[in-house]
Order: sequence, then structure tokens, then C-alpha cells
Amino acid sequence: MPKVKGRRTNASRPPWLVHWAFSFWLSSFGRTQARAGFTLLEMIVATGLFAVVIIVSVGALLAIGKAQVKATNIQIIQDNLRFSLEAMTKEMRTGTDFVPDDGSAPRYQAIQFTHARPQGGPPTETVSYCFENNAIVRHDDEVDECEDDGFAVTDSSVIIDDLTFYVIGEEPGPDDGQPRITISLRAHSADPALATSFTLQTTITPRQRDF
Repeated sequence: MPKVKGRRTNASRPPWLVHWAFSFWLSSFGRTQARAGFTLLEMIVATGLFAVVIIVSVGALLAIGKAQVKATNIQIIQDNLRFSLEAMTKEMRTGTDFVPDDGSAPRYQAIQFTHARPQGGPPTETVSYCFENNAIVRHDDEVDECEDDGFAVTDSSVIIDDLTFYVIGEEPGPDDGQPRITISLRAHSADPALATSFTLQTTITPRQRDF
């Protein structure tokens, strides 16, 4: 009967074959590990893209910060102008004997009136408003002294370009109708970076008849 050849075991393999197989496996593993890294060109491209993203992001953040500061400053100016206009409106609404000055009908840049003070202080007082040194000036006396002795009701951060009082029916009498004063003002910021102008206007009808 023919002899059946048995399966060759590792012990029967030549030692040089085992050594060669192990060396080949190590070299293949090393090449695989080397392929998993990045080349110098890839690192340069990745670094450049990352730098571009950072620059764009920082620029956007700076632009948002500047816009926020500008919006805040504009809001401060608007609040100051509204406060000044509201202060004049409240006093004129309870006033009588309006005497416009510094202009010709119906446009004036100053006005004088008698303001009633029912709560404390004198029962009446003379109040005047005028346009002086790019500001709205208030004076507790006749309008002739407003420019010299008055005080500004607008902040120094606001420059008033024009203040106009349109006065109709200021002459006392039963047939002239109720006095009506329209206040119009133009202003801009004292900060050159805020190239924004503002225009406000309001109309006042005094509560008391000016007979």
C-alpha cells in the first residue's frame, strides 16, 4: 500500500522561511503605519485653511463688536434728543403768553412763555428756549438773556444743527384760535465715526386758552 504523507508541522519548516515571513510581516506593518501619517504638503494646506477660518471669524467678531458700539451710541443720542424735546413739550403744554424771537413768522429760533407751576415754587415763571452754540439752551427768564445766562439741555455728545419753532396763533384774543407750536430740530453726533443725522419734530397745543 502507498504511504500517506503526513501534514508538515511548523517544526518541520526550515528556520530561514520562518525568519523571512516574520521580517516581511514587520516591514509591511511599518509601511502601513507610515501611510497613516500626513505629508508636509498636507500639513501646510491644513494649516493655511485653519488660518483663513480664524482670520474670517475674528474679522466677523470685530465687525459685530463695532456695530454694537455704534448702535449703543446712536441709542444714547436718540434718548438725549427725545428727553430734551419732551422736557420742552411738557413745559409749553402748560404755558401761556408765547413770545417767539430770533426770526420771522412763522419760523423762529427762540421762544419765551409763561409757565405755570402749580406744585411748589412761584405760581408762574418766565421760561425761554433758544438755539445757541449748537445746543438747546434753557433760561428761567426772558429770551433776551437766554444766550448769555442759559444752560444747555442737550449733552455735549450731541451737536444741534438747527432748532426751529413754528408758532401760530400766539397773539392773545378770542378769534386767533388756540396757539400751536411745532418744534423741529436736526442734530448729529459729536463723534466723527458716527456719520448719522437725526431729525425730530413735535407739535404742541397748550392746555389753556390764550385769551
